[in-house]
Amino acid sequence: MSSVGSAGLPAASGGEIIYEVTLDIQRRAAGRFDAWLKQHMRDMLALPGFLDARLLPAEEIPPLADAHSVRRVVQYRLAGKQDLENYLSQHAARMRAESTRYFGKRLAARRRLLDADGRELAPDAAVATALAQPTLRCQNCNAVLLGRFCVACGQPNQSYAAPLLADIQDFFGNHFGFDTKFFRSVVPLLFRPGFLSREYSAGRRVRYINPLRLYIFSSILFFLVAWNITSPNFFRFDRSANPVKSAKSSAPAAGLSAAQRREIRDSPYLSAAQKQALLSGTSAGVPQTKIASDAARTPSASGGTAVAPGITIDESGNADNRVHFSVLGRTIDMPRNEFETQVSRAIQSYLPKLMFVFLPLVALLLKLFYIRSRRYYMEHLIFALHNHAFIFVIMLVMVLANLLGKRAAWGMTPAHYLNVVLGWYIVIYVFLAMLFYYRQSFIKTLGKYLLIGFIYWVALLGVMVSGMLVIFAFVVAT
Repeated sequence: MSSVGSAGLPAASGGEIIYEVTLDIQRRAAGRFDAWLKQHMRDMLALPGFLDARLLPAEEIPPLADAHSVRRVVQYRLAGKQDLENYLSQHAARMRAESTRYFGKRLAARRRLLDADGRELAPDAAVATALAQPTLRCQNCNAVLLGRFCVACGQPNQSYAAPLLADIQDFFGNHFGFDTKFFRSVVPLLFRPGFLSREYSAGRRVRYINPLRLYIFSSILFFLVAWNITSPNFFRFDRSANPVKSAKSSAPAAGLSAAQRREIRDSPYLSAAQKQALLSGTSAGVPQTKIASDAARTPSASGGTAVAPGITIDESGNADNRVHFSVLGRTIDMPRNEFETQVSRAIQSYLPKLMFVFLPLVALLLKLFYIRSRRYYMEHLIFALHNHAFIFVIMLVMVLANLLGKRAAWGMTPAHYLNVVLGWYIVIYVFLAMLFYYRQSFIKTLGKYLLIGFIYWVALLGVMVSGMLVIFAFVVAT
């Protein structure tokens, strides 16, 4: 922008000048805009010649005809005409570009000059041009910007040097479409089986969160919460975590916690007599070696102690020592703690990826069963994405219910019943989704549902086994 000479301002502007900026912002962005505007006013006052800034109260601003926008008016008082000219020539483009990058077309601005008494000044053409919105250029390639995206390189006209809350909002808005799309998508996802997939196939897509984004977000959220809740005891061979050993060390039975009693009652390794002996505090009447061997240990051919199929600890029986494991012709021999850490890390890393890889196989299975439906493979994949996103959300609720149930002694029973209800809800939901999306008869859909379900679980088991081999191969390699 060319520099504006002093002759461009009226003679009446020899003293202080009021630089008034009227800003119309879309109502849904008003909260974020007001927070940004306060900082912007402070930045303006840091420039040479700006004396103070006044945000007009709402009662002094004429009402706005557009009900979807709100108006803010800021008046900056400058020391004189030279300070305004310096601002227009040196700083105006940068300050205005900042507001455009943050709010784009959601913000409209008008500017005018007032004298010290509030009377409007009529600038000449040169000053009027300087007061107008300057030409914006792409920060990446310097091409002229004609909209929200650069026509030359495609970079969005957006700044990421924003407050933390704004960055978070932009991240979820850009990567997951979390604005009004969130409620339009999540509610039918949970309570209207097959609806989102039908809408997508019908071409009504922009109003809902992209199916892939919805799946990625729900899976990330589920695994993130599940790993953080279960990871401390996710993969352990520590006999100190054995309810039998804990019970023996906590005798008499009156000293057992509710969690220990529940673990003893639910243990598949104890007989009824052993459970009764431990719970009543009379475990002295039961041979300790018998309890220990039944509860946690099985002699292995290698002379060690088998704590899981194919996994043994050394013959000293010290689970805090080392583990021995053979897989793919290789043998793992490492400290137990190191083994647990590596396996847990590998599972957390590979399991979400395995589930993601499994989805195209599910879509292929649906394509084969509904080959006469004349639907494209991508439509079956979208259906699989929506249903798996739903399953992850429900499983997340189940994990949280279990967590809350364990925190309170009275909560386990309600949590158990809630999980049973949610488990059946998943079963019924997926069936109804198939019924409503593919629109075949009830009997035909039920038959396909049972066959697909059987193949699904067999294939999932195969993927999981393959995944475990990959995980143990990872442990061997490291």
